[in-house]
Amino acid sequence: MLRLSRFSKLAAAAAILLAGLAWAGEVPRPAPPLTVKTLRGEPLSLESLRGKVVLLEFFLTTCPHCQRTAGTIEPIWREYRSRGLEVLAVAINPDAAQLIPDFRARFGSTYPMALGSSDQVKAFAGISPVKTFFVPYIFLIDRKGVIRYEHPGEDAAFYQNENTNMRAEVDALVKEGAPARKSTAKAAKKG
Repeated sequence: MLRLSRFSKLAAAAAILLAGLAWAGEVPRPAPPLTVKTLRGEPLSLESLRGKVVLLEFFLTTCPHCQRTAGTIEPIWREYRSRGLEVLAVAINPDAAQLIPDFRARFGSTYPMALGSSDQVKAFAGISPVKTFFVPYIFLIDRKGVIRYEHPGEDAAFYQNENTNMRAEVDALVKEGAPARKSTAKAAKKG
């Protein structure tokens, strides 16, 4: 029988934890399952959005950075939704259901919102349950369900110019898997 020292046990546990989290933040990677509650209390799965480009945002209604980001997401959603973009903003504060109506009114957000938890963020992002994370936490998922871009709240390079950066990433993904457009030009008849 192999006997492990306390240090060996801790090292083994740390190695297992790190191996499981090695993919966290690495893109591209398949989006893990996620089901949140709509504002009507109905379940909504990320899988049901397959075939669309999804901008998934985890946020707090009371977070100033999240409030600013709402002003960035709204015009992008309006511009790209007819081309296959779906926005799903998941509020994770415990009292979000009561706060979302005021948030929408104050920041002009008309894109879809749902209710979730910080545990769901950690599970989806593949980060340790004991790690602190910052919001907004944004994922851009392609039509095949693959996370192509990930921006935790501490991604200063992304958020300093979030409008340009977000628009460029959304544009690239929307163009990438877009169905071919039919030509409206009629074929010339040979006379």
